[in-house]
Amino acid sequence: MSTRDSKLVDVLFTSEFVRDQISGTYSAYNTDQHGSPKHESVYDKSTLAELKQREIHAVAAAEQGQVDDAIKQLTDIIFEYPSYASAYNNRAQAYRLQDASSSRVIADLDCAIKCAHDDQTLGQAYTQKAIVLKALGNQDDAFFNFSQGAKCGNSVAKTAASKENPYAKLCGQMVSQAMKQLHTPSRD
Repeated sequence: MSTRDSKLVDVLFTSEFVRDQISGTYSAYNTDQHGSPKHESVYDKSTLAELKQREIHAVAAAEQGQVDDAIKQLTDIIFEYPSYASAYNNRAQAYRLQDASSSRVIADLDCAIKCAHDDQTLGQAYTQKAIVLKALGNQDDAFFNFSQGAKCGNSVAKTAASKENPYAKLCGQMVSQAMKQLHTPSRD
């Protein structure tokens, strides 16, 4: 394959702009549903530090197999601080560990996405939602959520979005077929 062809294949399979144009998700990064930029956390530093400590404690409980306790702790945080996105994200993960209904998981992830004020939380929520949707067989919405997670810098989402892109898959099949034809001698 020539250098030019190699660059073309690289653009087809890795160009974020092309992928976003195809999926219809091309837009400025870090915008909410109304297109306005995401803001810094709404909580002061000491409150945020306390929330993070409580969250760490809840996650540790889940990791030790005490998933019900973790869910209770995260629910308490959400009750006190209903716009704290990270707690929704972690509670969704705990629900997944508990094999809770996917609608309950997705509802928490939607809240995390709505409330998120930082790329890391937003990227994790979109990525986790994409994984759930993919498991449910909803490939289009999974791809959209992987693309959004990738825009927030989530490395899992970046990898998945490029693999799930239906146009990249089609192009890959076409390139593979063309390469086979180039390397297979004709029988004329």
